[in-house]
Amino acid sequence: MMPGSLRAACVAVLRRDLLLAWRRRGDIALPVLYALIVTTLFPFALGPNDDLLARVAGGVVLVTVLLAMLLAFDALFRPDLEDGSLEQLMLAPQPLALLLGMKILAHWVSTALPLIVIAPILASMLHLPAHANAVLVLALLVATPLLSLLGSVLVALTAGTRRSGMLLALMLLPLCVPVVIFAAGAVSAAQEGLPWIAPIAWLGAALALMLILAPLACAAALRIAIDA
Repeated sequence: MMPGSLRAACVAVLRRDLLLAWRRRGDIALPVLYALIVTTLFPFALGPNDDLLARVAGGVVLVTVLLAMLLAFDALFRPDLEDGSLEQLMLAPQPLALLLGMKILAHWVSTALPLIVIAPILASMLHLPAHANAVLVLALLVATPLLSLLGSVLVALTAGTRRSGMLLALMLLPLCVPVVIFAAGAVSAAQEGLPWIAPIAWLGAALALMLILAPLACAAALRIAIDA
């Protein structure tokens, strides 16, 4: 890779954010610990009914993972905005949207990927059938990056607002509902032996659209936040 090239810049941004995330390993462990605690408490609340737990397992794991991701959204762009790194990205000759896309990817790897890794364990704790476990992981692999992209746009819109955590949660909630419905519908269909590919395909189509639009929207929103 030639220094100063687009590829080198993208790799540098991705490597920097992953390195910073690794140095703050406690922040990575917090969503995982939250997911473990919530999933562990559900059998105590619902009782030792294996059929009931299996019926709600997919929805519980999906909602738990999405809420756990919400814990880390507020720190997506704010540290870079406060230390001036974001201004340096804007002055770079490379497209800002692409560099922000690398930051979103790093956030997904450090936040959502550990949750996806433990998702089969969480599902087995709730007696989700093995054949539906693979569909759950596939649904999470599509739903979590979609949620990261949607959340990144909202984080960029609220970047100039102090203590925007509550506002971010309220804005993100309506966008999470369709994602949860389609992902949980795929897992439920797999449990009942029905075709489950259609909900995953709809999520994949939304993900493909957001892969293009979300970084552009983030770039525009952050330029407005900095200029203001």
